[in-house]
Amino acid sequence: MTEQETDDSESKTTRTRRPSSSSKTATRKRSQSNESEGTTSSKSSRETQRRPKPKIPAGKAALAALEQLQQMTTRTPESVVGVKPHEDGYRVTVEVVESARIPNTADIMAEYEVDIDENGDLVSYNRKSRYFRGRTQTSD
Repeated sequence: MTEQETDDSESKTTRTRRPSSSSKTATRKRSQSNESEGTTSSKSSRETQRRPKPKIPAGKAALAALEQLQQMTTRTPESVVGVKPHEDGYRVTVEVVESARIPNTADIMAEYEVDIDENGDLVSYNRKSRYFRGRTQTSD
């Protein structure tokens, strides 16, 4: 190999790829949108800050809801059908047997929303609906 061929092969391997014009345009658009958001982005980031994570995990909140709802209503909880973070704790949705009947398909069921605070204590509960076991519910 000659000296010139060696220089040519080195220059080929050290070349860097230039971004295409479409990526330049996308970069410009992103920077323009960030600049145009300017004052609103700091305001919206404060508004959308996440709440602090509750001290107890969702599973323990669900168990606490079952136990405390049973104590308050003296009814038998059937199952937990929902758990979601709410304010400083969790909102747990529990199915409860309101009235046991024979056959059990005639049982009257109820759905309660139970609010549990970050320490696992009952804050509030509310009966949302009543229905016969085995009947499907339509969503609101």
